[in-house]
Amino acid sequence: MDPHTNTREEFTHGIISKPIPDDAAPEWRTHVERHKVLLEKLAQHPAMAPNLGQTYMTPAKSKNNVYFQWDLIGRSLGVMYSVNPTLQSLSKAERERWQNALSRATYAKRLITDATPGMLSMITESTYPDQKGQHPDFGEEILELARHLDD
Repeated sequence: MDPHTNTREEFTHGIISKPIPDDAAPEWRTHVERHKVLLEKLAQHPAMAPNLGQTYMTPAKSKNNVYFQWDLIGRSLGVMYSVNPTLQSLSKAERERWQNALSRATYAKRLITDATPGMLSMITESTYPDQKGQHPDFGEEILELARHLDD
């Protein structure tokens, strides 16, 4: 896909539609499946609506917490797909990417589930002060999916 012509919605659909190989290790499969489900739910969140029709490279219309987590989860999923799904005979670079993806899962879980004082909100507001107090609720379904990202 071309990030200059394809939309965020197309990128989301493309990566969640990507097949999981039959020989994928259970750990790889579990992490990829969980990320796919969460990415789709984040994309369907009403706070993402202004951003989905834009090309991937266009600055987001709404730089909100849901958008930032959609971006983190989507990029993490891309990293996972760059690693041999059997998790066997990984090169040093693949091992590092896999560990990076697992670390990202833990980080995303913390950002999404941290309600008070809200680390994600503080990070968003420090970068985009206009977002102060404008943080959409993730909803229980997304929170529950996030709680299991790094299991």
